[in-house]
Amino acid sequence: MARYKNIELDDRLNGVVRHMNAVEEYRELLQSLQAQWDNLTLLGQLSGTSTDMSDTRQAFAQLTTSLVNHLALETLDKSVQEMTAKAQVAIDILVRNLFERTADIGFLATDDDLRQFVGEHKALSGNIHSQKQLQTQRNRLRERFSEYVAKYSVYSDIILMDTEGEVLARLDESVSVPRSSHPLVGEAIATAAAYVETYAAVDLLPQRERSLVYSYRVTNAAGEAIGVLCLCFRFENEMARIFGNLTTADDWSVVLLLDAQGEVIASSDGFHIPLGAKVLLAIDDDYRIVRFGAQEYLAKTRPSNGYQGYLGPGWYGHVMLPVQHAFNKDSSEMLHGIDAATLASVMKSPSLFREELRNIPLQAEHIQSNLNRSVWNGSVRQSSTKQSLNPSFSKTLLWEISNTGAKTKDVFERSIANLNETVVSALLRESCFLASLAIDIMDRNLYERANDCRWWALTSSFRELLAQPEMTPDKAARIGSILQTINGLYTVYSNLAVFDTQGRVLAVSQPGEAAWVGRTIPANWVRQTLTLENSQGYAVSPFAATPLYADRHTYVYAAAIQAPEANRVVGGIAIVFDAAPQLTAMLRDALPKNEHGEVPSGCFAVFVERSGQIIACSDDSYQPGQRLPFDEGFLGLKNGASKAGVIRMGNEYFAVGARMSSGYREYKAAQETYQNDVAALIFVPLCEAMAKSTQAGVPRLGIRSDRASAGETVEIATFNVGQSWFGLNSAQVVEAMDNNGMTCVPGAGSNFAGYLMYRGTPIPVYDIRYLANAGGARAGTQHQVIVLKRGEGNHFGILADGLGEIPEVALSRLRPLPGMLAGGNVLAEAIISTETPEKEQLLLVLGAERIAMRLAVASGDSPKPATTPQQSPRLIAAPSA
Repeated sequence: MARYKNIELDDRLNGVVRHMNAVEEYRELLQSLQAQWDNLTLLGQLSGTSTDMSDTRQAFAQLTTSLVNHLALETLDKSVQEMTAKAQVAIDILVRNLFERTADIGFLATDDDLRQFVGEHKALSGNIHSQKQLQTQRNRLRERFSEYVAKYSVYSDIILMDTEGEVLARLDESVSVPRSSHPLVGEAIATAAAYVETYAAVDLLPQRERSLVYSYRVTNAAGEAIGVLCLCFRFENEMARIFGNLTTADDWSVVLLLDAQGEVIASSDGFHIPLGAKVLLAIDDDYRIVRFGAQEYLAKTRPSNGYQGYLGPGWYGHVMLPVQHAFNKDSSEMLHGIDAATLASVMKSPSLFREELRNIPLQAEHIQSNLNRSVWNGSVRQSSTKQSLNPSFSKTLLWEISNTGAKTKDVFERSIANLNETVVSALLRESCFLASLAIDIMDRNLYERANDCRWWALTSSFRELLAQPEMTPDKAARIGSILQTINGLYTVYSNLAVFDTQGRVLAVSQPGEAAWVGRTIPANWVRQTLTLENSQGYAVSPFAATPLYADRHTYVYAAAIQAPEANRVVGGIAIVFDAAPQLTAMLRDALPKNEHGEVPSGCFAVFVERSGQIIACSDDSYQPGQRLPFDEGFLGLKNGASKAGVIRMGNEYFAVGARMSSGYREYKAAQETYQNDVAALIFVPLCEAMAKSTQAGVPRLGIRSDRASAGETVEIATFNVGQSWFGLNSAQVVEAMDNNGMTCVPGAGSNFAGYLMYRGTPIPVYDIRYLANAGGARAGTQHQVIVLKRGEGNHFGILADGLGEIPEVALSRLRPLPGMLAGGNVLAEAIISTETPEKEQLLLVLGAERIAMRLAVASGDSPKPATTPQQSPRLIAAPSA
């Protein structure tokens, strides 16, 4: 434990708690009140009130320490969780993207046009008369590279070399590098893997300090290496997009990408933490406090979770947040627009905090209840014994003690309520963040699908074979073989199919789907595909059940295959997205995780179209094709907009974050023909929806004190039962006790509460709420037992739900009630009148003797007179059933 301003704190808070403004505010308030408790304790000991505040002071001091610790830990955990999520998303989004690149290089390296060019270059390079022919072919190959980059805009350059590293062709001819001596050339030729991934200074790209390049060998028909192909990834461009989705204008965090040695290779704020800087990793720790430059930061590092077995280049996502800005983000705007009654129910949820924090308000309530009873008893003793040297001062001191207790309890309640708002706001913010992640993953994934179908439609073999007048079985088999190769590299498809201008399937990638060969696909997207005018166009089916996917819901992407001279459409290629596992996996990857990396129980997510049709769900809550049973404004969002809210589903409240798709790069951009708005919704359970309570709060008692007025006064001890306030002449009251240890008597009747030991003797305790027509107690009420005396030595108790003030009331204001009113069965002796009913209220003053007589009548016994000190202390006969 660390000590901070006279409070023992958890070691994790050392160095950070001073930056938590809200926690500091409550600590200062509570320590100020603690100083008041010190003074009141001393004054109580000197005043002769017989009220010792030492235990109360110590109890509140311990609770203050507990509260500050838990408030600070919750605040710290919230910031660390947000940092952890950003670090994880930064690396995982990149790794997902790079996974696609590992497939791209493997497929493009098998392209027939590349193979043909390398072979012809080798044959013609020594002939000076063939240079013009080679240049023509090189230009044609560059056009093909340009077509590729127009679709896969994540690449900046494509380079083709021979096995010696000589550059044969490249997209960016402004870079003049005739030959490479980089080790990637030899590695690409020799590797047993499906690709070579290089992030380093590469001589092929001299304008960059470091580049991310994917390489693989180009082979001839015999499988011999004849060249090396390189795809140059737009690393800085892609990281800027990732960082842009993770940071906002009011965000002080810096999101970084680190290599295995902790060197910064990408930064969301290069002026703050520049490229090339070395920072400490925080992988195994929940977080670390680190110094960089002249500033302290919270730091968190996350490795990649990987994607389909690919773990990336071994990099880390890393977030650094200046400590002085780490804990003071205002998220209260997330609560705007949420129904007040719903919000109130959610704020009472027991699931939002750890149990120790939930218990603090209960402990404060218990301390305050005991304190109120001590003050009440002190006032009763003052009235009955007149022992105080200065009764007026003693009275003032007692109520100041009570007020200070109420203030202390109020600080506890306000701090917890503020934390409630902070936690719920954080959940809503996190839900929005994760919804943004989910839809970003989906848009990025489907961007690749739109690219794939268009690029594969440019496969030279497809174009040549479909342009021929007759499709023979051998030609169809060749097409099927190429499709099988593609599908082996791109496992996100359940099937690939090539069809002719009539929509008749010529070949498929999956042997199990061979029954489709020769059949016509009767779908509108087929007709749309065959009318596409250029290689940039593509068609997408609606998200619907299709026989191409065993009558399940999915998207089918398609592009037109044009003849080699590109003057007519000769068919098309359809790629059937394996939607069920792929979309579900995207949603599951976006769900919140606890400190153990597990999804909290009850969380789920959906993709849903603007129309309300469900596309996918992370669990069995909804099935594709079903309708979302509510809107709440989530489906009307503008593209790229987010919304958070609290909704009720069945008997449970959920925090819901939503984000409407906005596309990725060119995919679904404003200028794109294809538009398909989809929203991601993340659901986080908050609490059960409890039935609305019809129980109103206890009305505040308004009784004027006549202490300063002339004339005789009497002190009235007030208490409430149910919704009603009552008074007792303090001379008839011994004291108030809690009801711990009370023993019930089965079958004793509704008025009899049980027996309670008092000064070594069991006394009967009664519940007068039914006799007084006072109504039921509020849930969670801590009952008090008011001990009354009926003559000397004869005591009994009545249950009270709460204790009030003990005002001095002029005798002239007491209006006695007739003794025989209602047959002598009324509990009250008098009623206190008021001259200002708009400020005060009438108050019934009960009498101990009348209560005893009425209880005797209710139990069926004859009334018993008050006993003498030598008689039995039993009030009435044993209670009857």
